[in-house]
Amino acid sequence: MLNIEKLSKRPKVFKTLSGLTPEQFTKLVNEILPLWKKAEYKRKNWKGRKRVIGGGRRKNLNLAQSIFTLLLYYRSYASQAFIGLIVGLDDSNVSRYVRQIEPYLAKVFKVPKKKIKLTEQEIWDLIVDATEQPSQKRKGSGYSGKKKRYTIKTQIHINTQGFIKSVSQSVPGNIHDKKLYDQSQTYLFNARDGTADKMDIKKLGDLGYVGTECHIPKKKLQDRPLMMHELYFNKKHSKKRVPVEHTLAHLKKWRILEDKFRNGVSRYNLIFRNIAGLRNFILATD
Repeated sequence: MLNIEKLSKRPKVFKTLSGLTPEQFTKLVNEILPLWKKAEYKRKNWKGRKRVIGGGRRKNLNLAQSIFTLLLYYRSYASQAFIGLIVGLDDSNVSRYVRQIEPYLAKVFKVPKKKIKLTEQEIWDLIVDATEQPSQKRKGSGYSGKKKRYTIKTQIHINTQGFIKSVSQSVPGNIHDKKLYDQSQTYLFNARDGTADKMDIKKLGDLGYVGTECHIPKKKLQDRPLMMHELYFNKKHSKKRVPVEHTLAHLKKWRILEDKFRNGVSRYNLIFRNIAGLRNFILATD
């Protein structure tokens, strides 16, 4: 049986397995606890219930163990049968516990899809980029000419501090970055007066965003090489865009966003948003 208290005495191992320190994990559990209690009360008090509260089979894992199982699954993306050997469950129950906890993470982190909330204290730059992940050939994925395989594509906006401000809907990998940008229709939300407007904020993108309002690097022409001032501009632009590359690399430390995606594509966006929320949670609590 999974012993969280014993494992927390080995913080390096704990962080390797879950991505969080024991202190961050405890804080996350405390944030999910009220939502979990409310859902459990509703589950045990529905009108058609015939057993008294407290009757019936008890759950094998408590809330903390369930959350750790989910994080372990995200972090390692090992088979559910293997995860079950570690936590003392069979593979079908591992899937059940993972699916029960996922919605709670989404409610705690609340990573937006379209409405990007910015405060005056933030640096007035946003960086946008899209990432592709290999997937099995199934509905919701598409053949990517760039990756030469079936992939799923998702777009993120981050600020220069590395916090993810929005995650788009996930789309098949054969959709171009610009088309995904146009479809996502993100807009900026003024946190001061609660209005949506087009504030004068610079969005930095790569050459996949040609034709948008994003600031992009200079593209090499066929008839001449880039001039010195254009090369200098591209170098400065690349330095400004480095945080989004670091952010995507950090997200892919959770192997479920790096290896070939084996789950149903309909769950992919929820998983991506949960891990984006974990990224923000880690930055905020470091």
